[in-house]
Amino acid sequence: MNNNTFTLTIDSLSYGGRGVGRREDGKVVFVPAVIPGESLIVRTDKEHSSYCTADVVEILEKSPKRIEPRCPLFSTCGGCDWQHIPYSDQVYWKDAILRDEIHKSLQQGDLSYEQPVTSPVDFGYRGHAILQCSYDPDLSLGFFMKKTNKVVEFDQCPILSPGVQKIIDGLKRILRDNPLPGLSSIEVHAPQAESILLARLDRTDPKRVSRIMEKVYNDLDISGVSFAMLGPKRSDYVLGQKFCRYSLQIHGRPVHLSSAFGGFIQANEQVNTDLIEYVASLASGSEHILDLYSGAGNFSIPLSRASSRVVGIEQSHKLVSQGRVSAKKNRAENVRFLAMDAKRAVESARDENVGFDTVVLDPPREGAKDVARILPELKAKRIVYISCNPSTLARDLKPIVGAGYAVKSVKMFDMFPQTYHIESVTYLER
Repeated sequence: MNNNTFTLTIDSLSYGGRGVGRREDGKVVFVPAVIPGESLIVRTDKEHSSYCTADVVEILEKSPKRIEPRCPLFSTCGGCDWQHIPYSDQVYWKDAILRDEIHKSLQQGDLSYEQPVTSPVDFGYRGHAILQCSYDPDLSLGFFMKKTNKVVEFDQCPILSPGVQKIIDGLKRILRDNPLPGLSSIEVHAPQAESILLARLDRTDPKRVSRIMEKVYNDLDISGVSFAMLGPKRSDYVLGQKFCRYSLQIHGRPVHLSSAFGGFIQANEQVNTDLIEYVASLASGSEHILDLYSGAGNFSIPLSRASSRVVGIEQSHKLVSQGRVSAKKNRAENVRFLAMDAKRAVESARDENVGFDTVVLDPPREGAKDVARILPELKAKRIVYISCNPSTLARDLKPIVGAGYAVKSVKMFDMFPQTYHIESVTYLER
């Protein structure tokens, strides 16, 4: 073997989905599509100062747990990471990764980790997808290939819900007969009966685009079709509605919500329901709840039943308007949505001595670094931190715990089976 090729044993899995081993010189090596316990021959992909990435040349000793991926495109498509791992093991490793990230940050071994919440289905769950498009020269509609921007086309994607798959099948038929060069991506959301679609295009013939999008809107019975023509001056068009409505049963009672493009969209309806119920139970009995990064009210509106007052803080004016409409639909008169930056909202509440006994925050993947530093100054009794990134969660917990809060529980929710993504809820008390 040359210097770039060496044998390696995989010890664990990392956030990001790759296996972790150590080279003979002690350097950490990250390898995709492997399972702990496997012995490999790998080839270095990129060398960094403290670690390197590598690709599998040959599996010398396979794990007895390795299974055949359901999707024939698994090895090339960038959509999934762990189809070669049994679902129960995926959940085990996600929970282990979450615990490890928090332990490295807080150095506390006595934290209470609750039983992970699994998805009722590990395939066919995803009600939201962003498809990449290219014409070279014929239409390709699919996901990016691993490590590239090349589109991998598929006939059937096993993680997509039947509703999303049906829309994609119809899109392919229409776009093959009516080519749209310049089409870069199509986003589809179909949580229940209603569905919406967003097409993004380089600037091209507006009349042709409008005609084809109208055909998509009518032929596929979609609730709303939006299309954005990009360029020096962006133009946006909408056919039908900009949002889609859906209902969740939260603790046996319906909550009517809506979602639109431009904010985070929950892709797994059942796990989202479990997540909302858990957060509501943690916040039960609160007098005044502050919901940071509230979006259109995924938590704010259900929390209205657990508290006397709820204030939802969201930077997007569009999502705030959507939340206000949903609050009226649910007769949640004790919910108030404000269009503000989360950090500014916390500073304002602190400076004006506005009392909140519970703070709920659900930041994007980059976390809430600046907010976490000042959040303890509100002196809320309870903090409920919903995270989609264990690394930024662990970082943000450190200043909160350092300011006198104790982590009472951590619970993992598997929102995205077959991928490395980890959703969790951390509950803290002052």
